[in-house]
Amino acid sequence: MIYYFRLLGVFLLLSVNLLCAQRDYQPIPDLLPKDSLENKQEPYRPFEFNLTVKNMHLWRGYRVTDEAMTAANVYYASKNGKFEAGLWGGVGFAGNYTEFDYYMSYNHKNWNFAVWNINNYTDFPNAQIFNYDRAETSHFIDVTASYKFDAIPLQLSWSSIVQGRDTYVTASGDLRNAFTNYVEASYVVAGGKDWNLGLFVGAAFSFESENHFYGDHPGFNNFGATYSKTLDVFGRHSIPLSATAMWNSLQDYGALEVAVNLF
Repeated sequence: MIYYFRLLGVFLLLSVNLLCAQRDYQPIPDLLPKDSLENKQEPYRPFEFNLTVKNMHLWRGYRVTDEAMTAANVYYASKNGKFEAGLWGGVGFAGNYTEFDYYMSYNHKNWNFAVWNINNYTDFPNAQIFNYDRAETSHFIDVTASYKFDAIPLQLSWSSIVQGRDTYVTASGDLRNAFTNYVEASYVVAGGKDWNLGLFVGAAFSFESENHFYGDHPGFNNFGATYSKTLDVFGRHSIPLSATAMWNSLQDYGALEVAVNLF
């Protein structure tokens, strides 16, 4: 338990140092400024979808798949932009990775709250889509609260897995939920009109067990950098691009993900 509090202390200390060091910092514009969207005065569309192509798929320090993949997102968004709900699906080019998720999120001022039902059934060929038994399911439900600061480009988040295949075995042989937590700080260190460079660090732990969803002991499992930019195509269409370099000290590996958001 002392280790957990030390881990949280390091995380909070990092965040405080960033805040103190950047009191006079002027916020860097978002990759896609809001005024550029408002000037287009496009009519409100409650339903939308996006398609992304990646050389591989990274998530919270996990190399979810090492093969090239596509990710589709079909969603509903409220007119005020605060509420969103949708379906997210990923599939590998070689057919070795498949995922189908449901999610909803709500924004209030600087806060964002999200619930994801994540169903990566790549290693569960016989999984039933509505089976949530912790011993058999391919699902897990993840709840996240995040806060984005106005004065500086810093965002903090806390995620907890509340149900599903996040389990451990007790000394008596019982299978229990580990209720794994993941905390992350991300910070934009440089940027311009159509690009930015951000750093991030994340740690994972469970109050229930030494083992957890992301590894066999608590620690920093996700740190690295993301460079994002927009590609102007014939002056008529902008394509967001990103490259993420990630290291995972719990799993002892690193990876580089390149993503292209086609639309």
